[in-house]
Amino acid sequence: MAQCTEAVYLHDASLRTLTTEVVSCQSISSLSEIEKCLAKSLSPEDSAIVMRQTILYPRGGGQPSDTGTLALEDQEPTFTVLLVRKAQDGRILHFGKPVTTDTIFVEGQRVIQNVDGDRRDYHSRLHTGGHIVGLAMELLFPDMKKVKANHAPGEACMEYEGLLYNEQKPLIQAKVDELVKQDLPILISWVEDGSDLEGRGKNREGPIRVASIGGLDQNPCGGTHVDRTSLAGPITIRKVSRQKGISRVSYEVPEKK
Repeated sequence: MAQCTEAVYLHDASLRTLTTEVVSCQSISSLSEIEKCLAKSLSPEDSAIVMRQTILYPRGGGQPSDTGTLALEDQEPTFTVLLVRKAQDGRILHFGKPVTTDTIFVEGQRVIQNVDGDRRDYHSRLHTGGHIVGLAMELLFPDMKKVKANHAPGEACMEYEGLLYNEQKPLIQAKVDELVKQDLPILISWVEDGSDLEGRGKNREGPIRVASIGGLDQNPCGGTHVDRTSLAGPITIRKVSRQKGISRVSYEVPEKK
């Protein structure tokens, strides 16, 4: 049975380096067909590395994956991580390229993970920004049901059942600005089941990670966040659009804080 990767980022998203141990290293071409599909954008000759723990976030939940580097202890980085994905069996695959052709990782080697901090911080602001927009919508339009969220650069949005119009954009923007200005803490906790999450924790095995803005909401979430709402802003509501009964609230945050 494959060993699951310990997702350290779930418990401490502030870490930017971590020393861990290689479990496996192989070319993408040698992976199963399902796992090859996780890295379609990369060359079959690129590598997939599994380690016992990781601080690199795998793509999911509307948030892009981290990038970074790997290095042997006391050495310069020798591997560039271009994409991180989670396999069905719980392993987290770190796809990328060696810096030199003679770079080889083997089982049991100690390696140092380094996260691209600027990219992580930007994605954390975008993800937290989505939660802030979501709370603003919950406070303004409590009867509208959220159906989808995307926290990717240039595509960030929250989608809802029902109709919103562009004339309501200033109202949403004002509520978002208010939540950012209040400097509310982003609270991360774990619950044993989803009974208090209004059905949003269904079909999840084991403890559920919950993100809350100042205790005002509860959202099952495996993403990375900033510590307080003020650190996500300013958040700009770009537009409000509609299609087939679904309203989309698109937003953005600055790439550099």
